[in-house]
Amino acid sequence: MTNQPPPVVLPEGYVDFFRDLENWQNQELIKLKQVYQPPRQDIGKALDGNKRALLQQVNPGIDAGSLRDTYMRFLAWLQNARPAVSAEIARLLKQAETFDFQEIAAAFTRGNDVYFEGLAEQTGVTNELLFFTIDHALRPYLRIFALPYEEELPNADSLPWDFPANCPVCGAKSHFCRLTFDEGHRLMFCDRCFSEWWIRYIFCPYCGHDRPGDIGFITIENDKSPFKVYVCEKCKGYLKTYDERDGAPSTDLYIANVETIYLDMLAQEKGYTNHDE
Repeated sequence: MTNQPPPVVLPEGYVDFFRDLENWQNQELIKLKQVYQPPRQDIGKALDGNKRALLQQVNPGIDAGSLRDTYMRFLAWLQNARPAVSAEIARLLKQAETFDFQEIAAAFTRGNDVYFEGLAEQTGVTNELLFFTIDHALRPYLRIFALPYEEELPNADSLPWDFPANCPVCGAKSHFCRLTFDEGHRLMFCDRCFSEWWIRYIFCPYCGHDRPGDIGFITIENDKSPFKVYVCEKCKGYLKTYDERDGAPSTDLYIANVETIYLDMLAQEKGYTNHDE
């Protein structure tokens, strides 16, 4: 990471919150590895000709009781970490024991937004906050689910997957990638399950356009950091990138994505979008 301060000052404690959130995930992942061991799938075969990510095709085997306990721990952590929403978290803590966590896990993997809208209305909290709590309570499980493929996907240059901007493991949309130091491979990064997967270099992951003159990048004047924003002039998409090729050290991509919100602002001011509908 560069020591140069970003051109936009983030709210006090913003990055620290996400660092602490990632630490919470890491601690939960260590605990859950002892009790959650999903079977490895043939991901290439599962994705071949399929329009759904692996998680959306199989039962991840998340135990409802285990997820309930993880969710309650996350609510307790969040109540301490974000006092501004403590009243809403207290409301969730009071009602969470009655949640159907088997159905919650199933609805999440199916992308059933209507289910969560109904649950939010039932609990009296915003849909955004409810989904945030469920999403992040599930992320340690999703990271474990993705572990068997962490060596395979970055080297799979012929992965049978037609949605390069979406994680082939969990289906989440990615807006961040890195260019590797050794061979300059372009790897997309999923901040939900921490998977990385290979995509072509001169290529827009959103629309598939690959004409060199239409794929470029924007940077900040006099910025010596390894961050770039690649843009596509066909669909006006942008993709934040961490470039290791000039010797930049390995970095925490989850936190790097948070720290570089100023690049999102820059790209959007110039008329580009990350297609995050």
